[in-house]
Amino acid sequence: MTKDRTDSQSGAAQRGPVKLSVLIADDHSLIADALRIVLETSDDFTVALCATLDDTLAALSGGGVDILMLDIAMPGMEGLSSVRNVVELSPETAVIVFSGTVDASFVHSAVDLGARGFISKGQPVQSLAATLRHVAAGNIVLPPDLPARNKGAEITLDGRERTILQAVSEGKTNREIATATQSTEVAIKMKMRAICIKLDAKNRAHAAMIARQRALI
Repeated sequence: MTKDRTDSQSGAAQRGPVKLSVLIADDHSLIADALRIVLETSDDFTVALCATLDDTLAALSGGGVDILMLDIAMPGMEGLSSVRNVVELSPETAVIVFSGTVDASFVHSAVDLGARGFISKGQPVQSLAATLRHVAAGNIVLPPDLPARNKGAEITLDGRERTILQAVSEGKTNREIATATQSTEVAIKMKMRAICIKLDAKNRAHAAMIARQRALI
């Protein structure tokens, strides 16, 4: 038994650490190629490229993408609706809005939909690998100079968000909600995370309480 464990550990060491799979979806080939070169100099990443939304959706449907850098101006993109489609197609992928210029309200709305933040095309490439590792660890990344959300703005919930929060308020688990809505548990967890961010809630129970207090459900 000791020898088998030793052989297994030796094999894992020879294979090395698991790399993060990054998909850069951008129709500007010079930018995409340059970022791929930068990331592949590190042992932490494998990188693939797409130049249209259709190609991006096809790549995501195959699974295995850890991080998606999504250019919001490439062919096929239609604003926040496309961000929503990408997040819902591959909820296990950390989707990062990637653009040269974008207004703060778009970024905050994208995060509400389940995106994991925003990376500017003006960000120094030397910091990109560290930023992506931070995202892979489960964090949301936003530029320090991004204007904060207007706290006085009215918060609304779409039909799916209300359905999920109503189920949470009734004591249902994520698995039960996924079954009832013909979704997956991972997708419900991602949507619940976005709802908590939107409502500035500490957890799912707190989100349901806030929604009831504001007559959102």
